[in-house]
Amino acid sequence: MKLRCALATAALISLASSALADRVITIENRVLEPKKVREKDGGYVIEFEHGTVVLRDKSLVKAVEIEGDMSDYVPANEDERQKLAQGFVRYRGKWMSKSAYGDELRRKAEDSKKRADDIAAHATWDTAWTKETQHFLFQSNTSPELIEHYADLLEGYYALMDNRFDIKPGPLLRRTKMAVKIFKSKKEFQKIAGAGSSTLGYFDRSNQVLCLFHNYAEPSQTEWVALHECTHLLTYLIDPQYFPQIWLNEAVADYFGSSDIFLDKKGKLVITPGTLQNDRVLTVQNAIKDGKDTSLDTLFDISREDFDGFQYAHAWSFIYFLNNSNPKYKKAFDRFFKDLYTGAKRIKYERLAVDSGFDKSGTANQATPQEIRRVVLGDLGVKDIATIEKEWKDFIKEITLETPEQRFKRAYIQVVYRGLWGDSKGAEQALEDLNFAIDGGIKTARAYSTRASVLRTLDKDDEAKADMEKAVELEPLNARYRWDLGQSMFKGFAGFVDEGWSFTSDQKDGPKVPADALAQFGLAAELDSESYGPLFAKLNKE
Repeated sequence: MKLRCALATAALISLASSALADRVITIENRVLEPKKVREKDGGYVIEFEHGTVVLRDKSLVKAVEIEGDMSDYVPANEDERQKLAQGFVRYRGKWMSKSAYGDELRRKAEDSKKRADDIAAHATWDTAWTKETQHFLFQSNTSPELIEHYADLLEGYYALMDNRFDIKPGPLLRRTKMAVKIFKSKKEFQKIAGAGSSTLGYFDRSNQVLCLFHNYAEPSQTEWVALHECTHLLTYLIDPQYFPQIWLNEAVADYFGSSDIFLDKKGKLVITPGTLQNDRVLTVQNAIKDGKDTSLDTLFDISREDFDGFQYAHAWSFIYFLNNSNPKYKKAFDRFFKDLYTGAKRIKYERLAVDSGFDKSGTANQATPQEIRRVVLGDLGVKDIATIEKEWKDFIKEITLETPEQRFKRAYIQVVYRGLWGDSKGAEQALEDLNFAIDGGIKTARAYSTRASVLRTLDKDDEAKADMEKAVELEPLNARYRWDLGQSMFKGFAGFVDEGWSFTSDQKDGPKVPADALAQFGLAAELDSESYGPLFAKLNKE
């Protein structure tokens, strides 16, 4: 998944001064206002309040504009020399008198204040922004740009799934717009939405609401959660009284939720479901190799209590197989899934007792595992389950995961989406993958940053710090990398913030923040005030 401009256009509120300085427009359309920018050795030297950034790669910025301080500005030609001699100032690419420049500063300051006031006014959940679309009612205290992005994403996903499975809600649900709540932090998500520590998002069918939080450091994770949970929301709309088999329900949500999301040439959001999940493929491949793989019979019959991450990988891989191995199987799967949720007469259903949280009546409809087995095999046109199981596992075994790109992607998903804490075996596998990928040529800032996360998990702090320094060198304007580098220099910081501590760099009652770490925290806040400004302010609170 790619980071789009919509995720990076929130205004930067300067932490250092209300006066305007030079301006930098990054390649992601972020607007930075450092103290001074000057060209040097084919790149730029950018002075911020908390340090100087040397930008060797000009392609990382779209524009650099020199503002009112012209004391060391080198004129490009005779015309510019004359303007400097006459006391003119270069501002936003134009030359103007100092009086006109002063008027422009005042106007810009007023606009910035309005933007800051607007953000502050909607910062709490009670005053969050709202947006109504054709099928949803959104609420979020992130930013207007982000709420717009998620509105486009979920409406686009609704259209895609409607086209494939024909979503036809009953009369009541047809008039009901599903609520979508997007919180600005995981901590707020847990406190207000009552989510558990390991929960990234959920769809609450009893209250008809989808809840999640925006992960500023990894927005692609939030998109994956949004589409996964929206899949549950859409199957609810198709038939709110169908009680799904756990393996099928989660596997389908995971298959369609793992989508490639990008903007086409016309700026339209495009969603392509079914991204290969390397870590799940690896789990099934290793299980097959060790003779511990789950049979299709077992998968059809599996209970909710026995459906863990290992079985999750098998369920996803079976749905991936049906959608990618054979056009005939894909067509059969679409027919089966649509009929299952729309009460097709060819499928027999049973009425069973359920928790009132699922349905207030205390009952729901469900096709038994035996019935699902019968319909699936019939639609696929195979006589016995052993035949399709062999095809499925042969297909998964043949997926190659040995290129540097694939090894990196497998590790990246494991680190960012699944997590490593308490999983030393997974961390070692991720490190092996990342070493292979980087040695094979994937020498990107993201690769080094991801490896640093694994190294910290394995208590290899010096190596993690070296990788974060490399990530910052490659992408010096990336706020998250600066923040992570600061944490590598002062490992305990993140935990203190999460626990509500506040201290300064020389506070006697708490650990001293090293000057180099403090500078990286400050630069992160200047580069992305919305994500890191509040944390940096808390760090420096007296």
